[in-house]
Amino acid sequence: MGNEDLRKAEEFVLLMRKHYTSTLAVSSDKSPTCGEILPILQKLQRHYTVLEDDSAFTRTIKEDIWKDLSKRYQEAVIQRFLEEATILDPRFKSKVDKDEVWDRIGEAAVAANTEAAADKVSEFDNVVDCSTFPLSQSKKMHRRRGALPPPVKQKKTALEELFEEEDNELQSFQQRQPLLSLAQRVDQEIQLYRSMPPIPCKDNAIPWWWNKRDTLPLLSGLAEGFLCVQASSTPSERVFSMAGDTISPERSRILPEKADMLIFLQKNC
Repeated sequence: MGNEDLRKAEEFVLLMRKHYTSTLAVSSDKSPTCGEILPILQKLQRHYTVLEDDSAFTRTIKEDIWKDLSKRYQEAVIQRFLEEATILDPRFKSKVDKDEVWDRIGEAAVAANTEAAADKVSEFDNVVDCSTFPLSQSKKMHRRRGALPPPVKQKKTALEELFEEEDNELQSFQQRQPLLSLAQRVDQEIQLYRSMPPIPCKDNAIPWWWNKRDTLPLLSGLAEGFLCVQASSTPSERVFSMAGDTISPERSRILPEKADMLIFLQKNC
């Protein structure tokens, strides 16, 4: 191997190191979510941009690799999904600078919470109505209800008695405030979320949203629906490989329950 070959080998290793790291990132088992894909592609695009001082060998590799990568995730539906998933990942929310994506997130949050509210109403409508029961059974239920002790009125603390007037004024002020529509509340949460600083890449986005479920209740459920999607099929393929090692011709009589337990232990131990 001559000096020219060694130089090309060194250039190739340096050039492909970031590609190798990107592959590890999306193929890891520790919650690689689909919100990582677009930021990684953006970084690879900058990495494979041809520079003036690049050698002909490096320029050729950069052009060939990016020509292949640029064809990935180009379908309109997939592109929209990845943009929304990236925005809902607090580590990369600033990587997509499109107001139309935020508008889509707002519409999706309104639709999701409207559907959730409709489901709750439907469950309430399915509660048993005593008027449809026979009279004897209805009386029994009413007697049971009447037998329940009345709710105990909580005694006010000394501090509550001392500041009772202020509390009443605060409650009266809150009642006079106009009620916001669902769309307005979603818009408020989006503005609050956008004003929050991004979190480091070492942090997990899903626990972050779980901790924000009280502050951002309308967006948190929507974010979990996006971020539960894996960045690649590698983790599931590893499970299939473990299943192939566990269920073999020599263990053809293994029970399904025991196979599930063995695969679970191999995966998590």
